[in-house]
This record gives sequence, C-alpha cells and structure tokens, in this order.
Amino acid sequence: MKGSESGPGPDASEHPRPPHRWLLMGSLILAGESIYMLPYMRKSFQTSMESTFGLTAFEVGTLNALFGVLALVSYLPGGWLADRFSARRLLTLSLLATGTGGLYMATLPDYTGLLLVHAFWGIFAICTFWAALIKATRLWSPADAQGRAFGILDGGRGLVGAVLASAAAFAFGLSATVEGGLVNVIAIYSLAALFAGVAVWTLVPDDHETYAEHSPGHHGIHVFDSIVQTARRPEVWLMTVVIFCAYLMFLGSYDFPAYAERGFEQTKEFGAWLGAFRDWLRPAAAIAAGVIADRVSPARATSVLFAALAVGWTSLALLPPSASTIAILGTQVAVVAVAIFALRGIYFALLEQSRIPLHLTGVAVGVISMLAYTPDIFAAMLSGWLVDTQPGTTGYRIYFGIMAGAAVAGMAAAVAIGVRSGRATAVNANA
Repeated sequence: MKGSESGPGPDASEHPRPPHRWLLMGSLILAGESIYMLPYMRKSFQTSMESTFGLTAFEVGTLNALFGVLALVSYLPGGWLADRFSARRLLTLSLLATGTGGLYMATLPDYTGLLLVHAFWGIFAICTFWAALIKATRLWSPADAQGRAFGILDGGRGLVGAVLASAAAFAFGLSATVEGGLVNVIAIYSLAALFAGVAVWTLVPDDHETYAEHSPGHHGIHVFDSIVQTARRPEVWLMTVVIFCAYLMFLGSYDFPAYAERGFEQTKEFGAWLGAFRDWLRPAAAIAAGVIADRVSPARATSVLFAALAVGWTSLALLPPSASTIAILGTQVAVVAVAIFALRGIYFALLEQSRIPLHLTGVAVGVISMLAYTPDIFAAMLSGWLVDTQPGTTGYRIYFGIMAGAAVAGMAAAVAIGVRSGRATAVNANA
C-alpha cells in the first residue's frame, strides 16, 4: 500500500530499461529545449522583433500572452493524453508542428499571422508535449534519484539552449540588417525543432509507457476521477505556488537583454550575447541542484534558492543603472539566473517528495501546469506595459520588485511542502 501511495519510479531491478538509455534522455533534452526557442524568442531578441515586425513592446508581450492562453487550456488535456499515449508519438508530433510554424514565421508575416502562429504553438508545444516530457523523465529514473533525473533534463536543456542561443547570436551578427539577422535566428530555431522531432522518433521506444510501475487497478481510471484524486492533495496546490513563482521569475529574466540595451545603452548584439551568457549558466546550475536535492530533499533546496532570488531581485529593483555598472549587472544576472535554473532543475522532483502516485503523474502535471504557467499569459504584457508607460528604466525596476515578492511567496510554499513531507515520513515510520 505504501509503495502505491508514494508512486515510485521504475525500479531498475524489476523493470527492463529502454535500449540506448542515455541517447533516449539526450533526445528528451533536445526536444525539451528546442521546442520553446521559437515561442520565447523575445528573451534575447525583444527589440529586434519590435523593429523587424514594427511592433511595440506591449504587442510583443501580447504574442506571448496568446501563446500562454492556448497553453493554459492545453495543459490538462495534455496530461490526460500523456497518461494514455506513447511519448514518442506525442513528442514527435509537437516538434514537427512547432518547427513548421517557425518556417512560416521566417517569411515575416503581418501581425495577424504572428498571432496565429503563436496560438498554433500554444497547442502543439503544450497539449501534446509538456506532460509527456515530464512523465517520460520520471519513468527514466528510480524514485530515489528523481532530483538527478530532472536536474539532468533541465541542465541538458540549458546546454542545448545555450548552444542554440550562441549560434543564434552569431547568425544574427552575420547579417547587415536587423531583419536579416532575425530571419537567420528563426531559421536556426525552426531547424532545431524539426531535427529534435526526428531524434525522438528514432530514439524513444513507441511503448515507452510499458516501463512505468503502474499500480494494479488504475489502468482504466476515468479522467474525472484522476482529476478529483489529484485536486484533493494539498501538496499539488503547494507545488503549483512553487512553480508559479519560479516560472514568473524565469520569464522575468527574459528582460535582462532589453534592460541592458535600454538602461545601459548597449547594442542589440550585446543584448543577444547577454542572453546567451544567462543561458550558459543553466546546465551546471540545474545538474548541481539535482544532485544536492537528492541529498537534502527537493523542498529544502527549493527554499534556499528562493531566498537567494529574493535578495538578487531586490538588488536589481533598488539599484538604478546610474548607480551601477555593466560588471555589477552581470553579477546580478548571474546570481539570479543560477538560482532560477537550479529551481527549474528540481521543482518537478517535488512530485516524488509529495507522494504523488505514478499513475496520476500526467494529470497532476496537467493540473499544476494549467495554473503554474499562467505567467505566460500576463508576464510579458505586464513587462511591456511597464516599460512603455514608465520613464527611463523605472518600469523594469518595478517589475524586478514584483519578482522579489514572488520569491518570498515561493519560499513559503516550499517550506510548507517540506513540513508536510516530514510529518508524512514520521507517520509512516511509526505505522
């Protein structure tokens, strides 16, 4: 009964491993990052998108908001799909569709076309992708190494993202015009998604779900029952707060390049390279966090990281560019980015510490993600509105202050998860 309740991952001693185990993880890593380079292009190319497509900062934010709305309604059905269909088929479909949408964007459509392609990505980058990726990762590793599994996934995604961001920055600089450079970037990101689709189809077994340790009697569980069982767990709602706050701050870090350009009068190429620098910090941060989380518990590691973020964002909010230097900004960006990427590397490891049964993984991820990733809807619009309406860099500093508040809220939720987990462990030990 205890094993069923805790929902452990596959046990290597009882279940066969998929062939080419590390190549399988490699394909998940490539898929997990390449699919989001296109929808989140503004993280390094905000001002270039504005000039190429003739948009305001608010309109670029609206594109991300539309993506977020479609993503919001896709998370829950995506969780249901992930519990019932092969990860290979779902992930491949998503990657090929996303890459195709990128090729369309490279033709430089009008604003209506941009809205349509972002809505298209909102469906295929989430509904048929996200929960399938998380469940495939949970199945890849045993229960006592979930931190490492998700740390490897996000650290690897960070490495892929840094390589792609660096390639994009280089390709951007090759063009004599901003428009030509942005087209080069879109082409690189589109081809990466298409290649990832081929890799997943080749390396992920079609019957990957057979490696799960399903609990008896749950094969035919109704989707409504799954949702009810998931919603009754307080840890699900605490995880939602943790991931909401972490994700909001992750999106907040997208404003660093534009902040350097507008506040420190740096070039667009500098902004692109600052974005690449931020992304290069992700691999080591996520993997190290995964190893540490398995030793001290994901909840405790998460609490410490939120505390560091509260300090980092507060310094950005209080210290204006006039009293700062590029070197100080670089240090602030590094501290915040490392803590954010470490958080992203371990927050789904809280599924195991929170004792979410394996057969509810897809639905739990869907329920959590449907709420936790709502910053996709409003974060970019809020940032764009503040930048457009506040003088100088005041808008950015207000935004950074909001991020600091999110860090405090996330820390409180992580502490609560740790307390509840400790109580549950004590009860089981005395039973």
